[in-house]
Amino acid sequence: MGIANWIWIWTAIMPFAVFLYYFFRKKYQNKNVSSVLFWQEMMKEIQASPYLKKLQHHLLFYLQMAALLLCVFGLIEPYWESETVQGNELIFIVDTSASMLAGSPSRFDQQKTAMAELVGQAGGKPVTVIKTGQTPEVAVREEREQKKLLASIENLEVNYEEAQMDQTILFAESLVKDESTVIHIFTDALAREALASKTEQSFVVHSSSEKLANASIRQFGLSQSEKGLRAIVQVVNESEEQMKGTVTLSAGGVSKEAELELQAGEERLVPFENLPAEDLWTAEIQVNDDYAADNRMLSFVQQESTGVVVDSSLHSLVSKGFESIGMEVAAADPSQFKDRTGSMLATNQTELLDLNSPILLIGRNDAEAIEVSGAIETTSHPLFTYADLENVYVSALYPGFDAYETIAEIDGKPFIQLSPKGDIAILSDIQSTNWPLDPSFPLFLWSAANELTGSEAFLGYFQPNEHRSVPLASDAGEWELFKGKEYVGSYLEGEGPFIAPAEPGVYEVDGDGRSMQMIVQLSSEEKTLASGASYAIGQASEEDETIHYPLIPWAIAIVLLLLLVEWEVYRRGIAIR
Repeated sequence: MGIANWIWIWTAIMPFAVFLYYFFRKKYQNKNVSSVLFWQEMMKEIQASPYLKKLQHHLLFYLQMAALLLCVFGLIEPYWESETVQGNELIFIVDTSASMLAGSPSRFDQQKTAMAELVGQAGGKPVTVIKTGQTPEVAVREEREQKKLLASIENLEVNYEEAQMDQTILFAESLVKDESTVIHIFTDALAREALASKTEQSFVVHSSSEKLANASIRQFGLSQSEKGLRAIVQVVNESEEQMKGTVTLSAGGVSKEAELELQAGEERLVPFENLPAEDLWTAEIQVNDDYAADNRMLSFVQQESTGVVVDSSLHSLVSKGFESIGMEVAAADPSQFKDRTGSMLATNQTELLDLNSPILLIGRNDAEAIEVSGAIETTSHPLFTYADLENVYVSALYPGFDAYETIAEIDGKPFIQLSPKGDIAILSDIQSTNWPLDPSFPLFLWSAANELTGSEAFLGYFQPNEHRSVPLASDAGEWELFKGKEYVGSYLEGEGPFIAPAEPGVYEVDGDGRSMQMIVQLSSEEKTLASGASYAIGQASEEDETIHYPLIPWAIAIVLLLLLVEWEVYRRGIAIR
């Protein structure tokens, strides 16, 4: 404790003057007066308790002296002195990745407690809180009020996505005003090398040094075999001790188990044979570890391909378009296509439409094209969600197929059609259009590949909060997301990319009378736990290392209380005279 204003110590003479007044004041003698003899009966109780009378007589003096001394105490401005955190401004980077859920209490809760303690030591300094992720988010900006900061920290939640710490640190540095700002990083572990080049900035890393036990499912795959479905579950024990448990595979009402025993650091593939024909399967391990989020994984059975076989007679721009969207392209003669069953085929050979393979027909080899000059008109279909054909010019069209559905036309004539089994037909040669020069061409090929090789009942695999373009289109233009029966959110077509939910699991995507499933699950990076030591880098320039908490408010409160007590004592003294 310290004193900020010694000059007011002279006011201590006031309590001393009051003391002298009571010491030298005139003494009075008690005399009986006939007019007040009637009240003697009422005074007997007081006269029978002389100590109580003396206490009431002197209590007023004690209260006055206490109030005066507290006033003198307040005038000299006493305060408690406490150390404060370094830096004139603080920035908190909070790791909100899934791995922060490990431990009991979780690492995330421990870091929230550490942040709350630092806020208590900040002494009114501005604090900014940033959440990690693919897109770093500011939870609170330059807040000085302690209650708001503590409430904001308490409301922080894990978002399950990768921390992207390098990107988040760069974002935090963009908010730094001067060299007195200190960036506090709350995470499970961060190597010093990540901050080696940050020589002009001060950092304090709050890590978790406790090593936790963890076993996880790293991969889970399904494949068709002659005897039915076959599944392989990859389980890894990254702990320093042996682990025992079970691996459970379930779908609908079907469940299969396998005993599991892993040595420290061991990786094992657990196979399951002769599984029934179910679309959605869940693999889960039951082990005694400190991190449950990576003990479960889902897989959907679908025919998925990342490659396409292109007819060598087609224009080379078709192959270039598929390559630009990351697909593996193989060129082949049409005579070899019958041996490519199961692969996506791009050709102009109409006789190949009878194959079981998904086909993108570009042009026709069995008809003559006729000239057209109108604009392209499209219907509402997922193929055109991202491929706008407004600026595409087509000079000639082939005749359409009678049994096919037309989704784009020119001058009332079919331009793009869908076959009953799902094949896509573009009724024009690539060299008869300017389409390859328009950005919509690779986007259309990407949508076509998803339409042909994907599943109508499955939207795909996503990571938590992943932003992705998806081939969704409906008349209403809105899709709703559900987890079980719980409503999660909506996706409006044309309002930006589709954003996956944060929490892993299976979701239903409903819209326009259709329903699809999607799976959100952790990235591989979030299935590995890390631990490390806390450390500090850099030194913030700061003049004051302590903070003063004044005691004047407490002194004023006590003085007011004493005044109320003093008035009550005085009132009672008047009443009994």
